Amino acid sequence: MAGCGEGGAAPVVPLGSPGVCSKGLQRKGPCERRRLKAVVSEQLSQDLLRLLREEIHTDVTFCVGSTLFKAHKAVLLARVPDFYFHTFGQTSDNLTNLESIAVENFEASEFRTFLQMVYSSNRSLKNYEEEILRKKIVERGVPQKRHDFSFGKYKKSSPCSLLKHEGPEDISDGEDNLISTDNYDLDPASELGEDLLKLYVKHYCPDIDIYVDGKSFKAHRAILSARSRYFAAMLSGCWAESSQKYITLQGRNHVEMNVMMHFIYGGTLDFPDKANVGQILNMADMYGLEGLKEVAIYILRRDYCNFFQKPVPRRLASILECLIIAHTVGVDSLFADCMKWIVKHFARFWSERSFANVPSEIQKSCLNMLIQSLVSIIRMPLFVFVIKKFIL
Repeated sequence: MAGCGEGGAAPVVPLGSPGVCSKGLQRKGPCERRRLKAVVSEQLSQDLLRLLREEIHTDVTFCVGSTLFKAHKAVLLARVPDFYFHTFGQTSDNLTNLESIAVENFEASEFRTFLQMVYSSNRSLKNYEEEILRKKIVERGVPQKRHDFSFGKYKKSSPCSLLKHEGPEDISDGEDNLISTDNYDLDPASELGEDLLKLYVKHYCPDIDIYVDGKSFKAHRAILSARSRYFAAMLSGCWAESSQKYITLQGRNHVEMNVMMHFIYGGTLDFPDKANVGQILNMADMYGLEGLKEVAIYILRRDYCNFFQKPVPRRLASILECLIIAHTVGVDSLFADCMKWIVKHFARFWSERSFANVPSEIQKSCLNMLIQSLVSIIRMPLFVFVIKKFIL
C-alpha cells in the first residue's frame, strides 16, 4: 500500500490500483515512460562516465605504454567479464591499488575509448568485447578463454573480493541479505543499468555494507558516490563513515531503501505496491537523486492521477492523496496540476468523504482557486465585450 509521506494523514490507496484506461492514457502513458527512461538512462551513463574521469574510489590501475588509467574492478566485471578474467586471472585479490597492470597491444587512445564505452554505453557490449578480445588477444597469438558470467552461476560466491571484512551482525533472523523485489518487475533504464543491477543483486565485489531496518545492503562505494551527492560526501569527505567498512542509516524502511538501491544501480522505473511514494520522494531529495524524484512523480501521475484524464470514481481519493504528498514533500508542479484538476471537477470532489480528511489549509487553497476561477468566468463576457468595443 502506498502512504502519503511523513506526517500526512490520507486515505491509503493501492499503488497501481485499476482504473479506466482511456485512449488518451494509452497514448500518453507509454510516451511518458519512454521519455523518462531516456532521461534516466542518460543520467546513469553520465554519472558512470564522471566516475571514470574523476577517478572516484578507483581500485585498479592499467598501464598502456607510458599512460596510466585508473578504473573499477566491479564495473569491468559487470560490463566486460571476459576482459576482466583475461586481465586479472586469479590475481585480482592479491593486487593492491599501488600496483599497475600492463596492457599490451593497445594504443593509449584505443584503451581510453574502450574504457569510456565500458562506463557509458547504454547498449550491450558483448559484441564489442568479443571484437576487442579477438583483435587484441587472439590475433596476437594469446589464447582466449571464454567465461560464463550469466550471474546465475555464482549466486552466493563472489568472483572477486575487494574487501574481506566483517560488519555488524545481520539481525534479519537468517533471511537472505538480498532483499526481495517484492513481486514487482525490475525494468532497468538501459543495458548499462541491467549490467550494474545484476552486479548489485548478486553481491559481486561489494566493498561496503549498508544496514537499514535490520537488513544488510551490500554495495560499492564508487557507484554510490557517482550516483548520490549524499553518499559522495559521506564516503569521500571527513565523515567518520568514509573510513568504515559499513554504515547504518536510521529512520529508513528497507522496502524504500531497496527501491532506492535498485534505482542507483539500474535506473529502474517502477516501485513495489507497498512502497511509500512520499517516503521515496523524501529519500530522493535527501540523497540527491533527481532521477528518482522524476520516477516517483511519474508513478504518482500514472497510478494516483491517471495522467489527469477524465474523472474515474475510484481515482478521486487517490488524487487527493497525491495532492497531500505533493504538498508535504514540496513538489510544486505536481501540487499545482492536482489543484487545477480538482478545481475543474470540484463538484465531484466536494461530495467525496475523503475530501474532509484533506488538511484544512489545502481545502482553503482549493476553495480560493475555485473562487478565482469562477470570478474569471464571470468577468470573461464583460472583458470580451470591452475588447470588441475597443476594436470597433
